[in-house]
Formats: sequence, C-alpha cells, structure tokens
Amino acid sequence: MNQPDPASHDSQPPQAGTPVPPYHPATPGDAVPALSYGPPPPTPPRGGGSAWKWVVGILAALIILGLLSCCGMFSLFGTLSSDSSSTFGETIAVIHVDGVIAGSGSSLDGIISPEEFLAYLDMAAADDNVKAVLLRVDSPGGTVAASQEIATEVARLSELKPVVVSIGDVGASGAYMIASQCDEIWAQPTSAVGSIGVITEIPNVAGLLEKVGVEFTVLTAGEYKDAGSPYRSLTASETAMIQMEVDIAYDEFINIVAEGRDMKESEVREMATGWAWSGRKAQEMGLIDELGTYNDALDAAADLGGIQGDYDVVAYDVYDYTDLLYSLIGLSRQLDPLSSLSLDGHSLPRSVPR
Repeated sequence: MNQPDPASHDSQPPQAGTPVPPYHPATPGDAVPALSYGPPPPTPPRGGGSAWKWVVGILAALIILGLLSCCGMFSLFGTLSSDSSSTFGETIAVIHVDGVIAGSGSSLDGIISPEEFLAYLDMAAADDNVKAVLLRVDSPGGTVAASQEIATEVARLSELKPVVVSIGDVGASGAYMIASQCDEIWAQPTSAVGSIGVITEIPNVAGLLEKVGVEFTVLTAGEYKDAGSPYRSLTASETAMIQMEVDIAYDEFINIVAEGRDMKESEVREMATGWAWSGRKAQEMGLIDELGTYNDALDAAADLGGIQGDYDVVAYDVYDYTDLLYSLIGLSRQLDPLSSLSLDGHSLPRSVPR
C-alpha cells in the first residue's frame, strides 16, 4: 500500500490543540477526499484579475466608435439622396437599374425591387426641376411580375417627362422590358440587348435523395399544391399547366415590348427567341434607337427635356437604413432563407423573363 508522500505536505508539525485526523489506508473505489493535508492554494493578489475589464472596456469603446461611424454613414447617405428640395436649376435625374429584378430585396443586396424603384420614379415626377430622367441599365433581368410592375410605372412617368435609357454591359430580359417603355434607348455597340423570352426552372433531386436514403412525406390539400416540388418529378398535367403559365408570361412580354417600341406584335415575336443581341444588331432590328455612351444619352435626355445649355445631374440613391444595418452586421444572409419559404414549405417556381 502506498504511503502519503511527506514532501507534499507542510514540514512544520501541527500546532498544539489542532486535531490530526487519523490515517486510514486508501482502498480501491474510495472517493477522492475533498480536504487536503497541505496548505490552501495561495490567494491571487487583489486586483490581479482585472485585466479582462480592460479588454471589455476596449471592446465597448470600439463598438461605440463603430456605431458612431454608422451614424456618420447614415448621414452621408442622407446627403446623397435627392428630393424636391435638393435640386436647383434644370436637372436630369439618373436612376440605376443595376442588379437582378425581384419582388423583394434591396439594392444593398444587388436586388431591384418595385417598392424601391417606384420611390425613385415618384421623386423624379414630383421634382419640377427635373426635366428628364435617365435610366442607366446594367441588368440581366429578373422575375416576371416585378419587371412588369416597374415597366408599367416607367411608361406612366414617360407620359409626364422624357425618359431615356443608357444600356451598359447588359440590358436583357426584364431589364429590356423596362427599357422598352422609354422614349429613347441608347447602348454601346457591344452591349447585350434583348433576350425576349421566359424561363422557369424546377429542380428534381428525387434520384439523389433515393441514393442517400432520404424520404419526404408531403401532405397537401389541393391536387396541385406541391407542383414543382424538388422531391419528385412533374406529372404530365403539371408540366402542361406550368408551360401554359410560361406562355402567358411570354405573350405579355411580347405585347409590352410591341406597345413600348411602337412595333407590330408579329415583328417582336420573330425576335423573341430568348437571344441577347449586340447593341449594333439590336439597332438594326429596332430594339434600340441609338449607339452611344452614357454622356451621349444624358445629352439626348436634356434635348428631349427642352434644356438649353448646361444642366445638373442628380443620382437617386436612397437606402433603407435597416437594410444597411443588416448588411453591415451580416444579418441579411441569415434572414434570406426565411423570406424564401412559401405556405407549402418549399420555394415556389418563379418564371423569369429571358
């Protein structure tokens, strides 16, 4: 039986009157005693554990500085925004169509939503100093309903003030639907223009799930409630119904372009192959009016607006402060999956102009 190591205890004998516990040999399974024969561990010096307070203080100061800088950014964005009291003299308002067109989202996420875009149009319509509007387009398009909603409001604005389009790299699909409602369309010879068509994509991962042994039980009320589910193939009737919806959106697209460009529906239908043409070819086909730069388009807008001589240019860049804060602290990506859920628990297939 091992004996306690005398070196591990205090070498001083116990003081008189201090009871000494009797020694009992340890046996296997005995619990480790809570008491020790040695002296208690040294007490750390007072104030020695306050280093963490400095760390917390520094972090708090950084957070406060960050919040102050955010407030500064809010103020900066506020000065960049434009309203009826911020323009003087004859002005051209520039609105960017830059990103993907969708029913929800923010320009901070690269999304052009009707709510945000229509606010820009209202600002331009309400400002008497704004004589014309220039849409600077660089977008591959987006969803059908959002594109049509914006196109409808652009057509209404063009009845009040001239609206000119300047296409950068891409003005395709839903973005071209919007551009077609303006008074003039300018593009570079190498810009991608058109892509009149509609597409809907429905994934099917049933084979993959079967291989890994994953099964889904889907309960619905309504024959077509889970049509487009990625967990199974489409039935023949579902395919026919979805194709019918795509064809309806396609016909709407063609009619909108024909009306906006003052062309026959049959002429537009011949070009509605889904292909994006070069700016030079698009001009030959009548899809755009002129080849030129952004500055050329600005001058054209000034002429249509009756501006003589110099003019001011104001860009509408209005941001929602909540969206800005979410982007700064990285919450928008975490919240995105919540916004994509439908009532049946999976993302609905959406037709996208192409």
